[in-house]
Amino acid sequence: MLTIALITIIIAFLGVGVHGYLHGVMAPPYDPQKMTLNYERIGNGPKKMVLLHGLTGSLKYWKAGLEELPDSYSLLLIDLLGFGDSPKPNSKYDLEEHLGAIEKVIKKEGFDTGGATVMGHSLGAILTIGLVGEHPDWFQSLAVIGLPNYSGKEAIKTKFGKASLWDGVSVDSRYKFVCFFHPLYMTEWFRPKNIPKDIFKDAGKHTWVSYYRTLDKVIIDTDLTELASRIKDKKILLIHGENDAAAPIENVEALIPIFTNAKFERLPDADHHVYLADPAKVWALIDEFEKVNQKI
Repeated sequence: MLTIALITIIIAFLGVGVHGYLHGVMAPPYDPQKMTLNYERIGNGPKKMVLLHGLTGSLKYWKAGLEELPDSYSLLLIDLLGFGDSPKPNSKYDLEEHLGAIEKVIKKEGFDTGGATVMGHSLGAILTIGLVGEHPDWFQSLAVIGLPNYSGKEAIKTKFGKASLWDGVSVDSRYKFVCFFHPLYMTEWFRPKNIPKDIFKDAGKHTWVSYYRTLDKVIIDTDLTELASRIKDKKILLIHGENDAAAPIENVEALIPIFTNAKFERLPDADHHVYLADPAKVWALIDEFEKVNQKI
């Protein structure tokens, strides 16, 4: 009986893995004309802001604390390509493709008329810088939280390998195989304490293709020094937790000299998920940043 049970478990395990693999590679290719990102608008105020989540995240990441915002805001929350409830094609998932999909939504909702702000977390922080670099006339300022700045795969593996086995695998090519088995580990038992249930649930909606290619093409391969130099004169607020293991704060500090109009907020005892821990604090920093820059 024990042998039969073990064989059954192995077959079920392999079945889940094969399904996960096929779910990624058999998806249709990306069609920018027919595929539109999932998004949500909140508020109708004159202050327009676009919000971009991090890797494996969704637009739900930003919903905590929004009840505290004044009526002066109009927010555009977007599920990135391959994540949340957005399409998950078998595609490149490089910087250009991600930005193109975001730009389509921004134009559709009229956030491209100038004077808007864009805020991103982690992966979304990189896309935020890239978006402003492509369309400086659309945005008056930007805010980035937990910006990951690495010089390649080895630099990531060296840093994360010291933190935990899981972190090391998550930035290694082997992780794409782990990603095949979402249904087995994306359960409440594995949920980190600092991630709310609804956000953790959405973290399982990506495919191994959307995760791994985005990690490889955007987070690892993007030259952030070059990307940042395109927006060096833009007003930028950088918010970073001093205990951020996923995006070491010293790597972000190395970028600060590039900017001519930057404010760097170091948050003690904060990790990668600064916003989830204290959304009121983040919104207060943004409000203060905007007020100061309005006086300049």
